[in-house]
Amino acid sequence: MQRRIINFEPLVPIFLFFGLVLYESISSLYVYLTPLSGIVFLYIVNNIENQEKAYIILVLFLYLIYFEIDRGFFVFSSLILFLIYYNFFHNELVNSIACQSCLQFLIIFIYYTGFYITNLIFALLFNKNLPIFDITYIIYIVTDFILVLL
Repeated sequence: MQRRIINFEPLVPIFLFFGLVLYESISSLYVYLTPLSGIVFLYIVNNIENQEKAYIILVLFLYLIYFEIDRGFFVFSSLILFLIYYNFFHNELVNSIACQSCLQFLIIFIYYTGFYITNLIFALLFNKNLPIFDITYIIYIVTDFILVLL
């Protein structure tokens, strides 16, 4: 018996990547449009051990790298932040915080502040201009958290 329905499952990561790249292009034009990198980081942290979502996680890492290149940050700084966070802090936070919404907010907050600190360290190491922590980071944190709650 043949199936007549086309399986679109292998195309989901490709469409996701192009959709995120399109959104990042639009959000780089409008400063207060969140780049969704906190939500992407939260999704990666929550689903890193799921083997079925490996391609989607790879696409999301590629999106984070594209985000860093597009905004002028140091490349692979979010990957380094992810490795540090996941290996040293994630299990302790999950075991000590029972409130799921509080944990999601804390992960998004840790991502944006850790991303700033990681880029600050790289800027000091390579003698580049220091990144500025301004109101846009706070807007990104609040907006990403509201989007996660929805």
